[in-house]
Amino acid sequence: MTAFTPKVVFFDLGETLVTQNIEDNIVTREALQRISNELSLEHSPDELFRLYQEGYLHNQPIRTTHNVEIPISSWMRELLRHSIGAEPASSMVERATQIVAESRAAHAIEYRDARVVLKSIKSRLKVVIVSNVSSHEAAYEILRKVGFGSYVDLLVTSALTGIRKPDPGIFSYALNKLGVRSKECVHVGDDPRNDVGGASTLGIKTVLVVRKTGQETSYGRIRPDVVLRSLEGLIPLILA
Repeated sequence: MTAFTPKVVFFDLGETLVTQNIEDNIVTREALQRISNELSLEHSPDELFRLYQEGYLHNQPIRTTHNVEIPISSWMRELLRHSIGAEPASSMVERATQIVAESRAAHAIEYRDARVVLKSIKSRLKVVIVSNVSSHEAAYEILRKVGFGSYVDLLVTSALTGIRKPDPGIFSYALNKLGVRSKECVHVGDDPRNDVGGASTLGIKTVLVVRKTGQETSYGRIRPDVVLRSLEGLIPLILA
């Protein structure tokens, strides 16, 4: 892809702009420990983690096969129901969901090249986050924690829309909210299936960021318009 000057840049969030400083399972265990303590649950954190894993094994195939989101509040309601043997109060579900969001945000760290790029493009282009995440609040808290909130014009998540990438519906939602056409946008992400596949279906130009050795750069016949090893390569590409 030659130099392209869009009106809007869509970014994936996790593993594109930010990552976690510890393993996901450890973050989950930490959140469940807090939930157990604060809500005085009878089940141990280990047992809560087992229940959480059972829920994950049940929900994940639905999410990935049908590209629909099951919000973390539903996961927490089910977990609490098993733990207390009754329908949990809405306040319990809300607090458990909040704890999960706080825990995920607490361990989020920015990629070094992300802030440089966001600063460079924010004054000239609109910036939108399009992320597969089961908690809209978690994505918001992550942006706040790493200090990216001021660079973002719109946060679109699968938790908000109910639609997961690569379904193009989540991108259509963002386009409609902004009142722009697909040819006026570029999407930047790290996943050939979810990011490249979803955006390219609508004719949105795609940039794949490959940070890891051996990382796939295509999904079947789906290929990005550009592959970058660093986000900083995006600046001359879209601000030429």
